[in-house]
Amino acid sequence: MFQNAYGQKSVERKGRIFFYWGYNRAAYTTSDFHISGEGYDLTFNDIKAKDKPSPFSAEQYFKPENISQPQYNYRLGYYLSDKLSISIGMDHLKYYMIEDQTVNIDGTISPEASSTYQGTYNGEPTVVPWRFFWVHHSDGLNYTSAELEYNLPVWVSSKKNFYVDVIGNAGIGVVIPKSFVMILDEGEDNKFHLAGGGANLKAGARFTFWKNFYLETAVKSGYVFMPKILVNGDNTAQAHQRFGWIEYYAAFGFSVPLTRPKSEDNNAND
Repeated sequence: MFQNAYGQKSVERKGRIFFYWGYNRAAYTTSDFHISGEGYDLTFNDIKAKDKPSPFSAEQYFKPENISQPQYNYRLGYYLSDKLSISIGMDHLKYYMIEDQTVNIDGTISPEASSTYQGTYNGEPTVVPWRFFWVHHSDGLNYTSAELEYNLPVWVSSKKNFYVDVIGNAGIGVVIPKSFVMILDEGEDNKFHLAGGGANLKAGARFTFWKNFYLETAVKSGYVFMPKILVNGDNTAQAHQRFGWIEYYAAFGFSVPLTRPKSEDNNAND
């Protein structure tokens, strides 16, 4: 086990870049969804949603042309010091409103907007068929963030080729979803767009082997606000939403030095 002069476990990482790729499962808080368009203005209160992971198979998760279809994570970073790193990356979360649920609705729908659903809604519980209202950010909620992370070694092998860290970080980011919104029997699968932003925290563990490769697992939670969700192509309707999320992910990564390690420089000067 390698220790520094103060008796603390340490490894040399300053100046290294790293990258990981992994997959996640996610859960979401309830949220209010406000939507308004020609002849209607509605708030669907406390809607429930779930993720939609791809069924596991070697072909689905490891075949190159398919690896971006499940719920995935990737991140590229740089070690500012042996314990502190900065990174950018994306959490490709999938958000699906649960269909045909009962929610409280506030707002109005004119007869011109819909003869089927017209009326005034005053917060009464209402069964919402999917053609009345349904939303999913299915080609990714796509939370793209910058994160500052602290790595604390808790075990280091004598040759420093294997070690275990506990990790924690904080980040801020933007949300670039591809959303499908169904409202009053009309739905549209929209383009990727900047819908809002968010913030997140993470805690987990990392096992590094042969110094350059690692496995990481973590729990990550955050909050997103989306004031600009696309509803239809001509932008006559508007929608906004905000909610909390939590995910668990597992990832494989590697790191390489951008400069020669200090130990090698010292040996070269001997």
